[in-house]
Amino acid sequence: MRLRIDLAYDGTDFRGFARQPDQRTVQAVLEDALARLCGAAVGTTGAGRTDAGVHASGQVVHCDVDPTARPVQDLDRMRAALDHLCGGDVTVWRVRRVPASFDARFSATQRRYRYRLCDAVAMDPAWRRRTWHVGPPTLDIGLMEQGGGHLVGEHVFASFCRKREGDALVRRLDRIAVRRGSGGLVVVGVVGAAFCHQMVRSIVGTLVEVGAGRQMPAWVGEVVAAEDRQVAGPVAPPHGLTLTGVSYRGTRSAAR
Repeated sequence: MRLRIDLAYDGTDFRGFARQPDQRTVQAVLEDALARLCGAAVGTTGAGRTDAGVHASGQVVHCDVDPTARPVQDLDRMRAALDHLCGGDVTVWRVRRVPASFDARFSATQRRYRYRLCDAVAMDPAWRRRTWHVGPPTLDIGLMEQGGGHLVGEHVFASFCRKREGDALVRRLDRIAVRRGSGGLVVVGVVGAAFCHQMVRSIVGTLVEVGAGRQMPAWVGEVVAAEDRQVAGPVAPPHGLTLTGVSYRGTRSAAR
């Protein structure tokens, strides 16, 4: 039986999503909890392999389990038990049965990320685990959106990626939005089909250069054309980034 698990996590104390030897990761915690429930090892596949320190409010995972196992006879109770076993850094929103053709990673049609910044002189300490305090000067979000416009569409994102062996660096971005909240909060929303390693954080670091007045919006287009990581802005730190949702054909996880 194939199950879809929708979950959230505070990435602060995880070494990322993907299981790694001798490291505390989201996948390891989830798979260990599933094994305890089902009485056998359970492998999982996630929609996004978030880096160390990156959070999620709308991550999606699939796994295959024995349909005769007792926990899967009542998926509501299984969700509650799984949520408890994963501990306080993980919330399991929902567990449901899906067709065997569903793949959390390869069936996804769109992924949505949110990055939080603060450009106030001082930042609310409650934000420190989820917000990059860039401090003054005040960011010009209009200029940031103009710069982001050069990234929308299909491009080679070599300037914005930490290249991994075998990575294809052509990606399609559907939307970039920048909005301002209270207390110096600036939120950058990025929506696309798929992302390269550190791509969203590199985009945010580049847009901050524009918002702070150190570069003009047209410079972002030049960075794209250069296909050279050395010409882009700095990589924004991981703790400001959250995977907020994943869409699939005909359905999607609720953005949170």
